[in-house]
Amino acid sequence: MELSWSDARRLRIQAQGLGFERAADVESAVRAAGAIQAQDRLGMLLGVGTRSVGLTAADVDHARNVERSVVRSWLMRGTLHLVAGSDFRWMLGLLGEKMDAKALKRRADLGISADDHARVLELFRRHLAGGGTIVRSEIPGALEAAGLPAAGQAPRHLLRTASMLGVICFGADRDDDEAHVLIDEWLPDPGLEPSDPAAELARRYFAAYGPATAADFRWWTGLPAADTRRGFEAVAGELAEVSVEGTAMWMTSEAAAQTEQVLAAPDHRVRVAGPFDPYLLGYAKRELGVAGSLLKRINAGGGMIRSCVLIDGRLVGTWDRKRRARGLAVTVTAFEALSDEAQSQLDAEFAEIGRFLGTEINWSLALDPAAARSE
Repeated sequence: MELSWSDARRLRIQAQGLGFERAADVESAVRAAGAIQAQDRLGMLLGVGTRSVGLTAADVDHARNVERSVVRSWLMRGTLHLVAGSDFRWMLGLLGEKMDAKALKRRADLGISADDHARVLELFRRHLAGGGTIVRSEIPGALEAAGLPAAGQAPRHLLRTASMLGVICFGADRDDDEAHVLIDEWLPDPGLEPSDPAAELARRYFAAYGPATAADFRWWTGLPAADTRRGFEAVAGELAEVSVEGTAMWMTSEAAAQTEQVLAAPDHRVRVAGPFDPYLLGYAKRELGVAGSLLKRINAGGGMIRSCVLIDGRLVGTWDRKRRARGLAVTVTAFEALSDEAQSQLDAEFAEIGRFLGTEINWSLALDPAAARSE
């Protein structure tokens, strides 16, 4: 199957749950993206909200804090993600130790010894046993009392280590602060583990991000090349190979069978995505969705991925917010002139985001002359 970049973008939007089929519950919305980036609270909430119908931010918090149908922890690439609770254990088993092992140099720089690395696991097991929780502000004191490194970035690193090695995860917030709990107590039912976790992760990736390359899959996981190659090869027979303007990519056979239907749907569809959206972060290279001249507009450095405006999966602008007495004031910076129809869709998008967040949003539009000229 020969596809244009435009075709591939629209197929990716649909695969991500950002198209005309959206989820009715939090867990399904999270699964639609494979996982939702969760280092930023607004990004985590909107990652679910933009992929669902009728939900609210409170529903996301309820699913995470009460139902436990989704769990937040460090996973792919060693970064924070929100994943389905039923997937958490096997994903962590596949990813955790290998992501933690990548931080050996960082541990040494922070003065964390191999003994410290082992002792922190027992500290959390003992401290949190019996339903205990610990919030971020309490962690340095607990580490210091145990004779473990407690200055600078050491507490965050040790917290991440204990999470990636299968001891703790984020639990229910306490006093509006992020709390951590023992995984074995928070999710006592380990659930069913796939017979081949590496293959299942590949299957989930291409379902959520296809059409994509094997290199994209490796980037998304952060795993060594040998691991992702084995996972990819195990499911290659289930995937459909397509050519996107000369580049070989893969998508699920089910998605390939729906290509005509997806591409026949109305085009020029506007979607508004929050910061760190998986649609932008799920690929080794972002050029298919983001023109090279605009890459620094969404990622100016420091690991920040800005909130964005997409038309058929193509970046056309970014947006910033400021809190006001009555809700949020949003400024959309467009990189090209937007039609009246696109602006009407933007209005509907921000109205829906306001409903989801439970706040009023007033937005305004500004054209970025430099970005417009670069196009």
